[in-house]
Amino acid sequence: MLGVLRQRQWLWFSVFIVAMLALCVMLSRWQWGRYELRQTQNAALDAALGAPPIPVDDLLDAAPADPGAPTLDPALVWREVTAVGTFDTAAESAVRRRPLDGSNGYWIVTPLVTDSGVLLVNRGWTPAVASAAVAPEVPPPPTGQVSVSGRLRAGEPTTVTDAPPPGQAWAADPQVLVTPASVPRYNAYVELRDSTPAADAGLTELADPEHKGTNNLIYSGQWLIFGAVALIGWWRLVRQESRRMAAEASRGEPATARTAPEA
Repeated sequence: MLGVLRQRQWLWFSVFIVAMLALCVMLSRWQWGRYELRQTQNAALDAALGAPPIPVDDLLDAAPADPGAPTLDPALVWREVTAVGTFDTAAESAVRRRPLDGSNGYWIVTPLVTDSGVLLVNRGWTPAVASAAVAPEVPPPPTGQVSVSGRLRAGEPTTVTDAPPPGQAWAADPQVLVTPASVPRYNAYVELRDSTPAADAGLTELADPEHKGTNNLIYSGQWLIFGAVALIGWWRLVRQESRRMAAEASRGEPATARTAPEA
């Protein structure tokens, strides 16, 4: 085999294989790192979803508008919280560009006015209407005092500077959707799970998140398989060429290496 590898074309082909092996190992380790990160995130998600409901005031404080307010602690995302107040239907917004199962639509976000401040409640999803300039008609929330429970989500920053159509919004942004600026608001919103009294049917409830990371584990293994296939292929080619050169030498013929496969 050493005779084959002394041939320049086979030497460069071998260098290419080594470089490809290194790349495969690097990409496999990168995918494995992403898998481990996903597993950590999945564990945090399970802890949040499995925690008992808790009043929102036990986790968050309401404060006047502050664009620089800290975002929701990642450890609190998806925690189920409860709140009691009245829905402000006049300030309800349809948050644009929220696809679900391949269909475009809106989130219906309604402020819940509590004794401590205003909590945005994402009451659910509704499909887009014929005209994007018109807010969709949806069932109203319960009137009077309402007790709600739902999953905490970080407030979304509004990045679009253009004014949306009436009754619509670009993001579930407590700093923008709760007015006036002096009104205390929680810098988060809630994906509604239940309310007492219950709301009329008509909105699609948003599902809890699913675990992620399986694909990264598969990809990590695939890169190792690619590397192994390349190594085995290189070994077979070099061994085959070495045997051919040895056979030529045994017959007294000059041993000449054939051209290596192109890299």
